[in-house]
Amino acid sequence: MARGHRSRRQTRKPPLDPTLTASYELSLDNTPYSPKKFSADAISADRRRLYRDPVPLPTCDAPSAIPALNEDATLDWLGHSDGVFEPPQIGAGAPDPFFLESDPEAGEGDGVLPLEEGATRYMTSDEPMKLWISRRDVYLGELLRHDGRGCYGRNRCESCPDGVDGGSANIRCLDCLSDAHVCSTCAVQRHVHNPWHRVQRWEGRAYEATTLRALGMVVRLGHGSDRSQCSNPILRPSFTVVDLNGRHVISVQFCGCDKAGNAGDHVQQLLRRRLYPATDVEPNTAFTFSLLAHYHIQSLQGKISMYDYYTSVERLTDNTGTQRVSDRYRAFMRVVAQWRHLKRLKRSGRGHDPAGVEGTQAGELAVRCPACPRPNINLPSNWATVSDDLQYLYMLTVAVDACFRLKRRMVSNETKDPILGSGWGYFVEDSCYKEVLAEYKDQEEISTCTGLSAIDHANTKYSKGYAATGIGAVVCARHEFWLPNGAGDLQKGEKYINMDYVFVSSMRDWLVVKKLVSYDIACQWSKNIVERISKLPSHLQIPVPEGSISYVIPKLHYRSHEILDHSQYSLNYRLGCARTDGEGIERRWWWIQPIANSTKVMGPGMRQGMLEDQWGYSNWRKTVDLAWTLSSRLKEAEREYQEHKSLFDALTATLDPDRCREWEGEVEAWEANPAGHDDPYVVVSQGLTESETARELSKEEQAASALPGFVAVHSVSMLGFVTLGLEIEAQQRHLSDDAKAAIPSRLSELYERRTSLRRKVQRFRDLQGVYMPAASLILSEDPACRTDVQEVERIRLGLPSEISASRRSAICSPRLLEIEARLREGQCRSALQDLRGKLHTIHQLYSYKRLNVRNQGPNTRARAGIAHQECGKDLAVRRYRCARRAKLALSGPGDWEKELQVLEDGDIRGLEEDDPLSVKSKRKRRRGDVQDPAEGRRRMSWIWHSADKDGASDMIDSLRVEWLKVRARQMRWAEEVKLLPEEMRRVLATYRYEHQVWMSRSAAPPSTDPALKEGMVSYAVRQARIRSAMAQVFRRICLPVAESSSPSAVQDWDCEGWCVGSEGQEIAAEQEGLELMDYLMISQLDGEDLGT
Repeated sequence: MARGHRSRRQTRKPPLDPTLTASYELSLDNTPYSPKKFSADAISADRRRLYRDPVPLPTCDAPSAIPALNEDATLDWLGHSDGVFEPPQIGAGAPDPFFLESDPEAGEGDGVLPLEEGATRYMTSDEPMKLWISRRDVYLGELLRHDGRGCYGRNRCESCPDGVDGGSANIRCLDCLSDAHVCSTCAVQRHVHNPWHRVQRWEGRAYEATTLRALGMVVRLGHGSDRSQCSNPILRPSFTVVDLNGRHVISVQFCGCDKAGNAGDHVQQLLRRRLYPATDVEPNTAFTFSLLAHYHIQSLQGKISMYDYYTSVERLTDNTGTQRVSDRYRAFMRVVAQWRHLKRLKRSGRGHDPAGVEGTQAGELAVRCPACPRPNINLPSNWATVSDDLQYLYMLTVAVDACFRLKRRMVSNETKDPILGSGWGYFVEDSCYKEVLAEYKDQEEISTCTGLSAIDHANTKYSKGYAATGIGAVVCARHEFWLPNGAGDLQKGEKYINMDYVFVSSMRDWLVVKKLVSYDIACQWSKNIVERISKLPSHLQIPVPEGSISYVIPKLHYRSHEILDHSQYSLNYRLGCARTDGEGIERRWWWIQPIANSTKVMGPGMRQGMLEDQWGYSNWRKTVDLAWTLSSRLKEAEREYQEHKSLFDALTATLDPDRCREWEGEVEAWEANPAGHDDPYVVVSQGLTESETARELSKEEQAASALPGFVAVHSVSMLGFVTLGLEIEAQQRHLSDDAKAAIPSRLSELYERRTSLRRKVQRFRDLQGVYMPAASLILSEDPACRTDVQEVERIRLGLPSEISASRRSAICSPRLLEIEARLREGQCRSALQDLRGKLHTIHQLYSYKRLNVRNQGPNTRARAGIAHQECGKDLAVRRYRCARRAKLALSGPGDWEKELQVLEDGDIRGLEEDDPLSVKSKRKRRRGDVQDPAEGRRRMSWIWHSADKDGASDMIDSLRVEWLKVRARQMRWAEEVKLLPEEMRRVLATYRYEHQVWMSRSAAPPSTDPALKEGMVSYAVRQARIRSAMAQVFRRICLPVAESSSPSAVQDWDCEGWCVGSEGQEIAAEQEGLELMDYLMISQLDGEDLGT
């Protein structure tokens, strides 16, 4: 759950009732007050904002007529002293406007109506712009003042030493706080430690840009510690430095004397002055650390592209086009890639390891989830021996998915743009990955689930011109952390080999723990996965004991799958899933998608480095926010558990205990072995579809024809006659739709279809004379039944259901009526099944288009596919409505209507859609509205409910499913209440482990250089203090919530001796008032290393 500490919730004070002022003399004299200038002020609870509510005063021609307020009736406008307010009445019998009129229809209550929520008005947010508008001239004048010398109009420099004749004071600095004008010599001396400042020279009437180099400044390197003069300086008169305020050309002196050994080579001399060289050999360009750190955080948080950022810096140098500016963009790209890589190495402790950078292990540069189970780090000693009902507490939950937005065009190569540390972070090792992929051909497996197209289209996705069509990844489903070695490029769609390789690579650190894997095509992907893993190279094969991995479908995607036999993949019904939704990876794709256009045109090394850097930043921000995330989840879980437990107990109390025990036994058997038992969460329809009904009727006719004395009146049976009529009716619907949208080039085809259909109608008329002879006269007289018309799709067939009830029995035989009635009932079920399939498909196509389709061509094709499915949906709706009207005409009202209800427009919606009759769906969502839950409080359309044939069984079976769902909901919330304190404990255990690791690194830095050794110790101690401070903040925020939920769960939360502040003192225990300050403190503790 996202936190927003910057917008702390404030309790809005209700506006004062204007009628409160009607009975009081507020004026001290007879001067009338303007109502618009009178207001009542109130200060917010945190004393940060002022609420100002206007109180209009009534106009009154005779002020003396208003009773004055005596001393005893003194009223505090912001709070009554005695809690009672009784204003005197203006006139006898006048109603008191202070009290609300009671509703005689309402029950007992407090009589207070809720105030309508509105936008909070603050003085600080509404008024300043209005005040500023009237003072624009003042602001504009002050801006223009800076284009002159302002208060510094002296001609002689006052900064020159005593006894020295001051030079001309015509130089000012645009970056220093003071606008004081000094001479050239003093300007250089003032900027010895600020050589990147921009200066201007006053030329009598205006300023002209100049540089410190032009004034004589030379930046000397290599002697910063002893400030001695170099005896053999190496001058670079035109050295380029790019800083936050633009590009600078300076004069640089490198040390070349006998002290150069201590000063280092040219690259080291630059780095020790916080300048990053563009090249490692004879550098002539450098970028300041400040610039790199600033761009780094801007790219991570703001997702600004490298090109836009560097162009902005160049515009600060010259935005007029009158100066020739050397392009350093390529050098900037190269330096940023190196900077990102070095920062990740530094944070992971590679500088403290004697093995150095080359000793980095697979996935070591990734920021890991502190709340996920990690053996030997944050799990208790008995975690592997707990009872079966508690094993979910130590289960790893991951989500697998692919994103087709993160493409990469076929530009550059690894020779020109090498991958820095392949396999050290979130991507799999590249060379081995490509070798394995080269051994596999196109996939042949096709998904059998309605609406799923990921595997189905694996071989046909557009991939020409792309080196990668997307990325497959694995994340922690509970906390949305990207997993080490859990990402890999997709070459041509979402193939099994890609996803298998990425999944296996990410699971190598969790071989001994049970795993719950969420994937939107888990029902298909999980088939034969053990066999596929066994065929991978030996170093990739992982043990998969039976029952060690469970597969589920994310909650949102679950609705796009078939219902029957899919409950075993539902996160709502599987044991141990708690309240995991499995959609966290989709939120992570949404978070990363702003940089998709930038990474699309990058080389392999630059793209991979940028994505891994973004994912590391995402993981770190999740780590910082984890205290608030878990505490808010636990508060919600405790509240929801109590509510759902009460609902379950209340429902159970109304049912037969023996029946509840029977249902519970059945569902427990299914939970233990879902594949070996029927799905208890689905009511299977016992009714026959149209084709099944036709088969049953055909068998009955065959049996009847075998009886003695049977005489066939025609070569086409009665069933064939009715079936032909229904077939013609369906073709008429299709032809009518096609005729409306026909274009000139398709008219000939339309005429051919009409001719073919006319022949069938004429044949039907011949059969009608055999099985409905009494209707021939009526059909010949009805103009709508004539066959000699051009638009044959408008001909009325005259089926038994179309004949009025008063004349139907005289024209049609009972057997004919029975056949059509049964076929119509089956037709209704078939139409509903088709409608549900179309809704599944449309939802999946929309989701796929939203997530993966870009550009005009693919969008056009996607919209065409959706439009085609929409047409199919409309046909299914019309087919159902027509069949139901016929069934109602033939059979009349009955129990069949419980299953085959009237299909309203509002009923035609997918499982993922809210009830259109709900209030919130009719208006725009307001701030503070709670999003409707996906399970338990949604009003599902009746089309998704199947029913048994018999009414009594229908009631019991539906009640059983509802009881099981209520039971499952309270069980998932109960699991969440138990799981969250365990996750909190694991976070503290992980912080303690990382604290110990960094302290051990500070104790034995692998360097003999005193300065480098001191830096290593300082950095390690600072990292250890950060973990200590984060643990203390986490403990203070989560401990009260966990104690109120389960006091026994916090007994192991021991932070004594290491969980202290950065100065060795315990952080104050004020929770609510200091949460925001602690959050900001954490963000500042590490400075450059928390995201820059």
